[in-house]
Amino acid sequence: MTESLPPGTAEVPLLEDDETVAPRPEEEVADALRATPDPAGHGGQG
Repeated sequence: MTESLPPGTAEVPLLEDDETVAPRPEEEVADALRATPDPAGHGGQG
């Protein structure tokens, strides 16, 4: 089944991961911080 789009809208292109681009340093830091659960909850310092 093909759904039609409303008039004046364009189809959103699908994004593909480009595995040839290295992650930015801040992304690696954020990934490392998310890897450890925060025992105090969302954000910690309440």
